[in-house]
Amino acid sequence: MLPLGVVIPTRNSMPYLARHVDGLRPWLDLAQELVIVDSFSSDGTVEYLRQHLKHSRVTYLTHPPGLYASWNHGIRQITAKYLFIATTGDVISRAGITHLVETAEALDCEVVISKPEFQDQRGRAVDITWPIDDVIVSLGIRAPRRLHKLEALVFAAVHSSEALLGSCASNVFRTEVVQRFPFPTNFGTAGDGAWGLEHAPELVWAVTPERFSTFLIHPSTGSDRLRSERAPQWNQVLREATERWLQSGAVTGEELARIHWQKLLDTSSRYLQRKAALDQMRHQRLPWVLRPSAWVIRIQRDRVRRRMNTLRDLGLQTTPPSEASVG
Repeated sequence: MLPLGVVIPTRNSMPYLARHVDGLRPWLDLAQELVIVDSFSSDGTVEYLRQHLKHSRVTYLTHPPGLYASWNHGIRQITAKYLFIATTGDVISRAGITHLVETAEALDCEVVISKPEFQDQRGRAVDITWPIDDVIVSLGIRAPRRLHKLEALVFAAVHSSEALLGSCASNVFRTEVVQRFPFPTNFGTAGDGAWGLEHAPELVWAVTPERFSTFLIHPSTGSDRLRSERAPQWNQVLREATERWLQSGAVTGEELARIHWQKLLDTSSRYLQRKAALDQMRHQRLPWVLRPSAWVIRIQRDRVRRRMNTLRDLGLQTTPPSEASVG
């Protein structure tokens, strides 16, 4: 058995439950406890789980609708050392959940992130690039590796609109940390992405290059979980968090200067503004490719992106070597 608690948040989840339960059964016996938090489902979700999902230590909770408020409510009940959030429709293998917990233990870290495979609702593979791809390639990660806090900061700034966490259903958290830092509830469906930004240097991150989970692309989310029209807000999240980090001592001004933090934030802000402008044009009636102004914005966006990648590389060159790795 693993020192692991599992939270399953649900709300009218019947379309995905059969797949979800089939994915849980092969490894759920490894978990110490299971918490199901349901938000007033009316489609038989809770009844289905009671009938088809068995565990020796399971708790059923009810919480009003509110994605991350429900997550936080369930998380508060977990007593195991580590936490896995099993969002409906997404699955992970027995070897995968074991690998995540063992990596967390071996590297003494608080968050272990991995990249899932992607499937649409017809079971077809979908190719999507996520921030973790950049982390793995830029750092040459070939085995589970802990990140220095400055590395986590660099990638958070470069990918502020894309969520460094990726999918929580392919990650493991130290329970105490998520109970101390609950997921924010004021970012719509992007609370976990905002959480990663707000606490980037306050967490001990680890990355594994292995893939062992599957992320189901829901119609309402698609691949861009952080909506483009809200993109400029993410840079502001980092700016506001910076003041708090400096006051708490999570980072120092000297450390931020080493990674060119202010330049990273300014460049990221310009990139997000241009990206949001281009994305807005993509949703207008006239195709963006027929609009010269859209091409100008696209060229500007790509130029700023290249500048941001240059700053990423400069910042990573100044960070200390990896503190720990497995293998």
